[in-house]
Amino acid sequence: MSLSTALISVDLVVFQLSENGELQVLGHETPESPKPRLPAGRIDASEDQCLEDTAKRQLARFISTPASYFEQVVTIGDNQRDSRGWSMTVVYYALVRPCPNNIIESSARWIDMSKGLPVTSLAYDHDQLVTEALERLKNKIQYSVLPLYLLPDEFILSDIQKVFSVVLGKAPPMRSIRNRFLSCDILQETGDKRYGSNRPAVLYRTNPDSKQWLFDRLYQTVKM
Repeated sequence: MSLSTALISVDLVVFQLSENGELQVLGHETPESPKPRLPAGRIDASEDQCLEDTAKRQLARFISTPASYFEQVVTIGDNQRDSRGWSMTVVYYALVRPCPNNIIESSARWIDMSKGLPVTSLAYDHDQLVTEALERLKNKIQYSVLPLYLLPDEFILSDIQKVFSVVLGKAPPMRSIRNRFLSCDILQETGDKRYGSNRPAVLYRTNPDSKQWLFDRLYQTVKM
């Protein structure tokens, strides 16, 4: 196979938080591999105006919930990563808000993450792709509003803290969460509260008109 006929695809690393608040990645089974693999597909020149269109179209094959966030991570390729020959892929990661029963393809399933990897090893070099995407998420979550894209439409401040804890393995104190997310127009109060064993907590939603995106970095490093 020559480079001009190389296999070119867009691969997706899709993260969500489970009902128990654990990080999961989307995988699916294929007849040709005993291991699950990441969602991936070829570019369709008749439908896709850009690479992100390809990514969104591939995601829609497997889940009903559109991603809340997409970002291109890396482009990799060589003649070793696929047994069929020269292969190149553009890797995106996507964040999905929690949504029960959002799987629409029977071959797809959410796979728990543990110690930075899927608990079920993925086919090809897809474990490596997950690692690449997770490192990007770990880095960017420290200075952006990305935690909000893993939360449901309504949430309390401690939910934001839990996202940091799940993704980074550590979390800033609630004082820092309040200073960061309530010091500008990122959040809007819904007018409702969440009731539990402690005092009622204010429910917030993301302000779609907010221009705030970046902050000072939380930590100098994400290495634990």
